[in-house]
This record gives sequence, structure tokens and C-alpha cells, in this order.
Amino acid sequence: MQKYGKNIYVESGYPGVTVGAVVTAKGVICIDTPTRPADARRWRQQLARLSKLPILFVINLDHHRDRVSGNQWFEAPVIAHETASERVRLLSDQGKGSLSEDGADVDLAADFGGVRLVPPHITFSDRMALLKGGTEIQLVHRPGSAAGALWVEFPKEQVVFVGDAVASKVPPFMQDADLDQWLEALAELQKVRFPARHIIPGRGAPLTKKGVKPAADFLRLVRRKVEAVVRARKSRAAAAAVAEDLLDCFSVPVTLREHYTRRLRSGLEHVYDVLTGAV
Repeated sequence: MQKYGKNIYVESGYPGVTVGAVVTAKGVICIDTPTRPADARRWRQQLARLSKLPILFVINLDHHRDRVSGNQWFEAPVIAHETASERVRLLSDQGKGSLSEDGADVDLAADFGGVRLVPPHITFSDRMALLKGGTEIQLVHRPGSAAGALWVEFPKEQVVFVGDAVASKVPPFMQDADLDQWLEALAELQKVRFPARHIIPGRGAPLTKKGVKPAADFLRLVRRKVEAVVRARKSRAAAAAVAEDLLDCFSVPVTLREHYTRRLRSGLEHVYDVLTGAV
């Protein structure tokens, strides 16, 4: 676990997503929840050691099941963007077999049976501010990686949680991405004037602004590759086949190559559909 400022904690050691928590004088605010039920319970225990106060809210940075599956273990109102809320409500509560995206890390969880998805209780459209126990938290809609993606910004501490806008060392989800908006968001994040020195990605360890560049470079590579397929008037399947080459941009274990290849194939098909006007 890493600590930023007086009260912001980040845990990047759980498989699936990187999670955070803010310990205030009124209680704890969680940023996402671990993917696997056992990890969610461990994180809850860690938070109990940090503070005896209750968990006030869980903030979900998007609708991906990896990110929202642990909500039920925290027994607190969930905050998300209104579009993410709609997407969570469309997901089935029946477990792994009903995933809406391929290559989700929840596919790897052996103890996922019986998990109940908890839809958001509080939503917003553009931005939302929380002020708890003297801590200012800004929730800002940042579409790109998903239509309902948001960032959690701490201006005073210069910390920002960016969700799947940046996935460190693993392929990103692109199943409902808007690459133009995504690249615009990453360009803004890298500007000197953007008030953050500590970038907390949705997956992987915290980064500096320099660490954001590989994520943007990868998205540009994806666009070039799929644009070449479209110009050659090749099929959707040809776009998906590019996944094998793109996976070489990441150092992933051999045992997970097929898993991440599926994630990339699904994302490439979406990008192809966008470029060809199919969506």
C-alpha cells in the first residue's frame, strides 16, 4: 500500500484493478473495489485498521465488472457517472458467464460465484464535488476509455485516479472506447498545468506524467493499425487478428496471453466498427 499526503491510500497489489481510499474525519471513501471477493474482504480489513469510522461511499471510475464487482462487500452508497450507472444496471447478476466484455480479469477469479452487482445510488453528469472532514474530492466526467468514465482528482495533494484511461503494463479495455476523446484526455493529463504529480492508473502501479505517454502511444498505434485494415477494405476479423502483434507491446505471462489477446480482439473489433460507421 502507498500513501499520498495525509490520508490518500493506494493498493495496486490485487489482481484486476488498482484501488484507493481516502480516510477523512467523517469516515472512509473508497475508489473502486477489488475484483475478487477474497481480495475485497482483505481490502475491507486493511481499511478497518486505518480507521474505525464507517465507509461513507464507494466511487466507481467506470462500469467495467472488474471494477464494480466488489461493491457488495463494502455496504456503502455507490457513486458513479450517470452513463456508467446505466451500463451497470444492464449487466446481469449471474456471474462470469454473463460478462459484457471479453478478456475481463473477473474471468480469472475462481470464487466469483454468487457475486451480486450493486448499481450506483448517486450519479452526476459533468462534475461533482465532495468535501468530507476537510478533504476536497473532485469527480470529473472524462469520457474516452468508456462513455461513463470519470476521474477522481485531489487538487491539494496533486493526485488523480484515472481508471482505465491508463492501464499500466497490461492491454487496455477498448470495447466501448472513443479514441479521439481518450487521446484528448491523456493529452490534458500530460500538460504541465494539469494539477497532478501522482497518476493512479486503473490497473498497475502509480505513475508520473511521463508514464502516461506509453498509453497514448499505444492508442495511436491501435488507430493506425485498424485504419490500415479499413483502407485495405479488409474484414472485421482482419482487424481482430492484429491483436497478436499488439500484445507484444506488453510483457505478459505466457499463461495470460490468450486472456489478453481476447481483450484486444474485442477492442479492435469495436474500433473497426467505429471507423467503418457500424456503430
